[in-house]
Amino acid sequence: MKGRALGRGGVALVLVLWLVVLLGAVAAAVVGSTRSASNVLVNARARTVARYAAESGIVAGAALLEQRMAAAYTPAQRALALAGVYRAFADLKDVPLGSARFGVAMTNLSGRLDLNQAAPSDLVGLLSQFTSPAVAGAVVDALQDWRDADDLVRPLGAENESYRQAGSPYVPRNAPLNRLDEFRRVRGVTEALWVAVAPYVTVDGDLLIDVNAAPEQVLAAVPEIGAAGARTLVSRRSGGGLFTSVAEVQLLLGRRGGRAAALPIPRLTVAPSRVLLVSRGWNPGHPLTHEIQAGYAVVGQHLRLQSWRERDL
Repeated sequence: MKGRALGRGGVALVLVLWLVVLLGAVAAAVVGSTRSASNVLVNARARTVARYAAESGIVAGAALLEQRMAAAYTPAQRALALAGVYRAFADLKDVPLGSARFGVAMTNLSGRLDLNQAAPSDLVGLLSQFTSPAVAGAVVDALQDWRDADDLVRPLGAENESYRQAGSPYVPRNAPLNRLDEFRRVRGVTEALWVAVAPYVTVDGDLLIDVNAAPEQVLAAVPEIGAAGARTLVSRRSGGGLFTSVAEVQLLLGRRGGRAAALPIPRLTVAPSRVLLVSRGWNPGHPLTHEIQAGYAVVGQHLRLQSWRERDL
């Protein structure tokens, strides 16, 4: 009888110990779940704060630009008003906003060629500076096939079947490029070509090229300017000269060519017609950063929103 009592007591002790273990596991799970929920809330709050900080940067950048252009009624006046705008944006690189911070920068998209709208000859001229003319022509044909709504293949282009045969996971969207990195999917665009050409192209621009901002590579891509003309224009800018009219540009190019005036180049301008504001917001001490890219058309003295993209970094 005494042995049986001890046996029953041992079983009871084991059951109690197992119950303690189970309760400990439940408690640990509850604590872990609470911590996980707490982390989710912390991250959600950090993202919300970072996003509003980034949006505040866009507002601040747009206000700065419109303030600079308030009394600029002509392209020449806008060119003069925006001449030192990059120095002004230096003050917006790291701005406190409550517990958060933001930084905003501006890019003059009129200093780049638009992959959706630029003349094919201009695009070939740009790409030929980084690859062979034959490859450049094939890439531009493929780019046009990527953008257009039909399935007709240009002489050097590519439609769905060409991408499938090449084993590409992508096929043409039959629509304009939405993002700049979409260009990497076009047949013939290697990683090396993409890296080389990316600083000189955009998908948020228009047909106009700002001669006061475009780098030599972009200017040289315009057949009416060419490599020698591009060097002439950049040299003039390097000496502190600001072009205030397209006629002034044409006169300079004409003199270089031994003529009274060069042929008209209708797509040139002396002030930005499109700009991109890139703003990032963050909470010091938290790894998440939120980025907003806002593309604007410059219409008179005001900015008109054309595109808006957001992402977490």
